[in-house]
Amino acid sequence: MAEATSTALQDLSQLQVATTTANTTANSTVDPSDKRIVRVAAGMIIDGEQFLIARRAGARHLAGKWEFPGGKIEHGESPVFACKREILEELGCEIAVDSFFLNCHYEYEDFILSMDLYLCHLLPGQSPHCSEHSEIKFITADAIDSIDFAPADIQFLPNIKKLMASLSHTPWN
Repeated sequence: MAEATSTALQDLSQLQVATTTANTTANSTVDPSDKRIVRVAAGMIIDGEQFLIARRAGARHLAGKWEFPGGKIEHGESPVFACKREILEELGCEIAVDSFFLNCHYEYEDFILSMDLYLCHLLPGQSPHCSEHSEIKFITADAIDSIDFAPADIQFLPNIKKLMASLSHTPWN
């Protein structure tokens, strides 16, 4: 099934967007050229017609907002390796990265986030657990509009809706 899903995801390349840019800090007093760029890799873990999201814990930036799990790409790491490492650290499970999906740049008050989102699936026998987030859950694309996502993650949602609609029409679902 993972191979069939991977093939279907490759066929959906027309949904992929090289870069999505958002800037909601027009009133920021920080010159964008002075802001540091934080590179992040995140995973959209797909299970059938659902995908996993995680709620940021209370003491973190954007606490209470939902996101795709992942984190900073460390020096010398590839984005794919960072995605796998972060999922293991945050959710205690191993994943396979099927393909790159999208990149977004989002300008926060004091930094610019450059996030790569990868389409992933859990390896056999793996189950995600909360460790760094206050909650995790699998949702369908129909639930997207009722979820309070972090601003950068919102940039992915229109293409995720298209992707999930395409996957729901595949013969193995």
